[in-house]
Amino acid sequence: GAEEYRQKKPLTWADAILLETDFLSLDVPEKKSFIHPWLTEQSITLISGYRGTGKTWAALGIIDAITTGTAFGPWKVSEPVPCMLVDGELPITDIKERMRSLNHGIERKAPFYIVSDAYANSLGLPRAHLANPEWREFMKSSLVSKGIKLLVLDNLASLSPGLDENSKQDWDPINQWLLELRFAGISTVMLHHTNKAGDQRGISSREDNIDTSIILKRPSGYVVEDGCRFVVCFTKVRVRDADKGSVSETELGIQYIDDCLVWTWGSVKVKNRDR
Repeated sequence: GAEEYRQKKPLTWADAILLETDFLSLDVPEKKSFIHPWLTEQSITLISGYRGTGKTWAALGIIDAITTGTAFGPWKVSEPVPCMLVDGELPITDIKERMRSLNHGIERKAPFYIVSDAYANSLGLPRAHLANPEWREFMKSSLVSKGIKLLVLDNLASLSPGLDENSKQDWDPINQWLLELRFAGISTVMLHHTNKAGDQRGISSREDNIDTSIILKRPSGYVVEDGCRFVVCFTKVRVRDADKGSVSETELGIQYIDDCLVWTWGSVKVKNRDR
């Protein structure tokens, strides 16, 4: 009948125009917090740092914490969710070594998927490329089908060779893809390099749609023998006023304790290190 026809009628943009009261009454679940308070569901995060600062270590630490339900530095994990790392730079052996050294047999409560460009290349597959629309579509389909909630891209330079970092036109298709992932319930963390001035390299519009921008910096008095040690500086972050104290500059590092790699951290202001 007429009612059945109306139910099957294709939706149009007219159906998306709502009164304020109807919009506010939409039954939408609250966004989950993965790492409280700065890494949430449907968010886009940019982590930048000079080469060798510790970006990959930070990414592995974040994924390890989220999939095991443990804390990352001073920040607690609210709920373990499936994660995927796309690595476009390291040899297979290097990734395996870092993963094993950080996880000390702690059982994962959510899956951790790895897409290694080096491994894919050994299979005769073309390299991963963020500017390739077919690759982006394949990745989005894979993320949705596997229930991935956090995608980590390591790093923008190696995963988009030949892309003009100063061209907004070149970046726009990738930015739209990141928004598609957001609307599909998938959060993204992108690793990127900084320029000589210490800012993220390339166009500033890359930060327009992101929720959190982090710069990893060398701490005062750093020497090469310190290994992985950096200061987390939040240059843009969308958190409630009550949580702003949790996103102050924090120093993180990795130390060998009882023959295991362990994260250490402390507030930069009080120069206090904790474990």
